[in-house]
Amino acid sequence: MNKVLGVVVALLLAITLLPACEGGGAGGGEGGGAPSAYTGFMQAVEGQWVEYVISSDGEEYHQKMEHIGQDTVDGKTCIGFEMTMAMPQQGETIVQMWTDAATHQLVKYVMKTGDQVICMDVSQSPYEPPETETPGQYNPSLPDISYGTYTIPGTGGTVTVAIFDVPGGEVWVSSQVPFGTVKVVASGTTTMYLYNFGTSGAQRDISKAEMENCMQMPGF
Repeated sequence: MNKVLGVVVALLLAITLLPACEGGGAGGGEGGGAPSAYTGFMQAVEGQWVEYVISSDGEEYHQKMEHIGQDTVDGKTCIGFEMTMAMPQQGETIVQMWTDAATHQLVKYVMKTGDQVICMDVSQSPYEPPETETPGQYNPSLPDISYGTYTIPGTGGTVTVAIFDVPGGEVWVSSQVPFGTVKVVASGTTTMYLYNFGTSGAQRDISKAEMENCMQMPGF
């Protein structure tokens, strides 16, 4: 169990740091085209989901992020998200996060591996829920934005993208994709790319009872 926790925490930390990376490409796409219809990130609503392919240490795994709606958690009205990771040789891990609807602060953070749901310390969380509003660094009014299209590997459809230079790299975002992010590239290698998405159909995998009765682990 400790090995699984260590791998998950390391991967979550790596994902958190991805936006500070550099340009190249997996997942079809063309940059530098005519201006797209990028107007910022779409409004986050219950049911939305995205699925990414993450590259780490020479391996790839799928990560799905879902908006699971509103609930009362620890006496607060919260918005919930679930992230499901299918990691090589580690199986499936689900992370459920609840943020205060008014302040957007993290209230509850649990992780499920196998049949065990573990309470995690929110003050030590290596991961934050997805963006629900357009971050300042991806403001559509900023100068020197490149535009293009991206082909969704899971469907063959395309979305328009805005391509932002960030310290040390490049991030592709779209107004047509929940939570905005489409692709991140580091040192000429794509480290994260959108595989599929939907604006409805997200499902909660960790029940409220499981979340409320999570097991406290030493050190977490």
